[in-house]
Amino acid sequence: MMPGGIKSINTPDELLQAYTSLFLFLGGAVSMAPGESGLPHLCDKGMLRNLPVESTNVRFEAASRLLRSPCPFKQQCHLAVGENYRSLLAGSEKSEAYPAASHWIKTGMPEEEHQAELCNLYRRYGFSRAEEEDLAADHLGIQLLFANLMLEKYLTEDDYEIRAMIGSGLLDFISNEMLSWLPRWADSVSGSSKTKCYTGISGLIVGGLEDVADILKRQKLGL
Repeated sequence: MMPGGIKSINTPDELLQAYTSLFLFLGGAVSMAPGESGLPHLCDKGMLRNLPVESTNVRFEAASRLLRSPCPFKQQCHLAVGENYRSLLAGSEKSEAYPAASHWIKTGMPEEEHQAELCNLYRRYGFSRAEEEDLAADHLGIQLLFANLMLEKYLTEDDYEIRAMIGSGLLDFISNEMLSWLPRWADSVSGSSKTKCYTGISGLIVGGLEDVADILKRQKLGL
């Protein structure tokens, strides 16, 4: 029985592996300027119209359709996407949709304490990237990298009990940390974006994480 929300003949583990590739790209797209992430080039080559995963998740399907539609900025793509990135995602004060949890939710604890808690969680799984980057521990790009690391650990772990523990930890991180703020962020991106790229990317991120959480829940139940 295939996980709900997924359209594919692949096994759940193959689907999770496909999501690691997608999340790696999406994390770069929200963390780096388009010239660094290569987003306009990928658009030009049509790679965003051929995603490694298909899904019936509402956000994911809408984002996929949008990214497959004709680009209204075809001749000025690089310029339009660059300006859109700067207004939406670059910097933390003036951006319309800065992708960090602290800009969207109140955790009930001081921001510094929440950041420290995330860094401790990252260290527990051997992830130190947050301390090497300029980005804060609650930045979406960092959180997607960490989720990817946990996915890889989950997929390659042979010990059933350890694998189950990693899966539970990842499910908790996605459900209670990332999805506690990302739907609001994605709605803001959709309302403010001047290009289809970032609207589509935000939808893929939320829809993809919801799918991964669904797969993990079903595997936890033995389905």
